[in-house]
Amino acid sequence: MKFAIRDDDTCYFTKPEELEQAYDFIKSGPVSLSVVPYAVPHHEKGVLPYGEGIPYGYYAIGDNPRIVEYLKHNPRYDLLLHGYSHEYRKIDGEWYPEMMWKDEERIRREMKEGKAYLEALFDRPFTVFIAPSNKVDARTLRSVDALRMNFSGIIWHRDRDVTPRYAVNYFRRWSYRALTGMRIPDVLNYGGHKELSPYPLDSLEALVKEYKMAKRRHAPFTVYTHYWQLNRDPDMKGLLRSIYQYALEDGAELVPLSACFDR
Repeated sequence: MKFAIRDDDTCYFTKPEELEQAYDFIKSGPVSLSVVPYAVPHHEKGVLPYGEGIPYGYYAIGDNPRIVEYLKHNPRYDLLLHGYSHEYRKIDGEWYPEMMWKDEERIRREMKEGKAYLEALFDRPFTVFIAPSNKVDARTLRSVDALRMNFSGIIWHRDRDVTPRYAVNYFRRWSYRALTGMRIPDVLNYGGHKELSPYPLDSLEALVKEYKMAKRRHAPFTVYTHYWQLNRDPDMKGLLRSIYQYALEDGAELVPLSACFDR
């Protein structure tokens, strides 16, 4: 059985030792890092996960040679595309994540640019897209199709172009949720791309239940987190360590998230 850990927000501000600290318990298999090409330091509601006193602007990950060299030749990590800048905008008093406030032409241009930049920088293909806050709509997924990528994220209502495949997958997703109360673990094929919904680190009881259901359906099991959260919250790190150990002891293989779409 395939098991993947998706970690978001690796960028210019990331230090190699932060990743080492977060995943010091991993003894076998890779961690899949969602990489921001040109990160801004300020996130939603003024949250600064990268530290105080950083001037606002766009910081290219390539301008941090330490993190680039650490990742470039390290087989411990799978690399994914995580937005373009991870920039939030406050509109009419409400915060919107990056893919929800940009227009479609800009989304398409920046996704193409960000993908090409990271592929040249790290000399490897980027085949999976991760949206900041897991929020997308049809505009972003049309760009995912155009770039021939796959998508890992949370799937909601009326957020895809309506096609026969969408209708089938919509029925599968929501009938499964109605019956089980959980997100469907299956890889869903939308024609131009595939999608896989990850699980948050809520509780060990919930994660074990979700893991067992994925195993029963011969589907991959994926969880998502942030390295900086793991380093700040020992309980969250302990929870990830527990489900990691549970899965490996059950015979699961920790694999790159990009490999979970190969079914």
